[in-house]
Amino acid sequence: MRQIFGEELKKIQLEILDVVAAFCEKHGISYWLDGGTLLGAIRHKGYIPWDDDIDVGMMRPDYNKFMRLFNQENDKYKFYSIENNPNFYYASGKVLDTDTVLYEPDKNGTRLSINIDICVYDNAPESDKELSKMYDVRDRLRWLHSLRTSASAPRGNILRRFCVRSVRMGMRVFPENYFIKKLSDHSQKYNKTELDRVGNFNFYIRMVCGKQVFREFIDREFEGKLYKIPIGYDEWLRAFYGEYMELPPEEERISHHSFEAYVKV
Repeated sequence: MRQIFGEELKKIQLEILDVVAAFCEKHGISYWLDGGTLLGAIRHKGYIPWDDDIDVGMMRPDYNKFMRLFNQENDKYKFYSIENNPNFYYASGKVLDTDTVLYEPDKNGTRLSINIDICVYDNAPESDKELSKMYDVRDRLRWLHSLRTSASAPRGNILRRFCVRSVRMGMRVFPENYFIKKLSDHSQKYNKTELDRVGNFNFYIRMVCGKQVFREFIDREFEGKLYKIPIGYDEWLRAFYGEYMELPPEEERISHHSFEAYVKV
């Protein structure tokens, strides 16, 4: 295998994005550039300079359709999530280039392929109190998943390290991805009800936004090509980042991802 960095990594990510975008156009699946990728499209017309991944968003019905069809038409590229692969480790789905290998954070960690994230959004309750409960449960399930799967040495004094190790041992009665499956089920709690708001119940940020931001999709440049973004992108980005056009302090302009990427040769 040959290790790759920087621009070559981004080139492969963009190739995956092109495949996903073309597939969605072909099958009438609504998608949009999401998260830091959407922010990069608006603020930089491409990657945020210190970013190194790509996020695509879908509402749950489109996500389910994408999940049902994508792998049937692709050999090199595969979509995996906890919903179609019980051994999948992550809360959000990913489209992987199977001609590559990616380790997080290094060769002692999880083995994947170079990928882009497919972020799924679900109905959010109208009550802010119920919304807060949804996020409380999400955060607890994410913490339990981390506790169940973490291989890092516990920190702190002897008593704390002993307690953490004891809890981890007790958690082994649960299958490794038990809490991620619970998280997926929990995120869909309100999907059988017609509601006007959406939330991100698989991730980290506590946000909520009205569905009117998706009443139409428009084209926006990202790294020299056009991709779909929601017409209400300003409201969407403010739900995530607040004053999103303001650059963060210089000390925060760093990647938050740690991995090694390789091309199979």
